[in-house]
Amino acid sequence: MKPLGWIVYASHPTSLNANVSLVENNNDSDSYHDVMKVFISDESLKKSAFSLLATPRHTSRILATIRLDGQQLIAKRYTIHSDNIVEPIGELILFIDTDRINDVVLKNFFVDQICPSINCANRSKIKQRTKDIVKMIALGLERKEISELFNLTRRGIDYHIDVAKEVLGATNKSSMVFLAIKQGWLTGHQQSKH
Repeated sequence: MKPLGWIVYASHPTSLNANVSLVENNNDSDSYHDVMKVFISDESLKKSAFSLLATPRHTSRILATIRLDGQQLIAKRYTIHSDNIVEPIGELILFIDTDRINDVVLKNFFVDQICPSINCANRSKIKQRTKDIVKMIALGLERKEISELFNLTRRGIDYHIDVAKEVLGATNKSSMVFLAIKQGWLTGHQQSKH
């Protein structure tokens, strides 16, 4: 049995690998308050993924109404733990068509399918200049002011913005600044060391 879809809420800036454990979570508490990134397996799950963030007290109701390709799904929630970090590093919501999933199948699916999808966004190393440009945007400078400050063309500034958005997994400048803050780019030190 293969899962039909998934949502991952990452709350820690770490790469996922085989050294993680998944613990089933049936608790409807507000576990989405420290989310840094959201990953989804299917674009049709995007609205549901962000609805859960916006209204966590309605988690059970939202999960009960999710459909994929017109099919009603069963949502299983798991807390993601890493061997080298004390606190949970995220949450996985797995959509299946049956109430049970074998632990070995779950672990293999997570490592083989989900981790590569998430880690590809974390592979790029970011240059200090890109971080500095993001910091200037966060401070309210316009593109023209930043280009004069760094002696770059506006297209050069746009390039650094695009790189930062890609590495952070941001969809716009606001989310880029938010994620850069969470990653520690704007303070000069990372939120966590690895």
